[in-house]
Amino acid sequence: MKIEIPVGIRGTLKEFKTSYQPEFLSKYGYKRYTNIIPFKGVNVVCEAVNVKYSSIQGELIVHDNDILTYLGHKLWAVTKAKEEK
Repeated sequence: MKIEIPVGIRGTLKEFKTSYQPEFLSKYGYKRYTNIIPFKGVNVVCEAVNVKYSSIQGELIVHDNDILTYLGHKLWAVTKAKEEK
């Protein structure tokens, strides 16, 4: 049985990270940039997904509360979460 992310699935970044391992998500355009700190382990600096808006294609930094929709071909649609005041 081959596990894959279906096109059109939607959720927050936090939900995707809870459901799938980051290594698995990397096959679908998710990237996690880290900084290794001696004696403390790995510190996640930022997370990004591949997006395409009109003719612009590239990486967009995402946060845990941003809503992501998988479009296929390692591309995502992102709706940024509104900041709480």
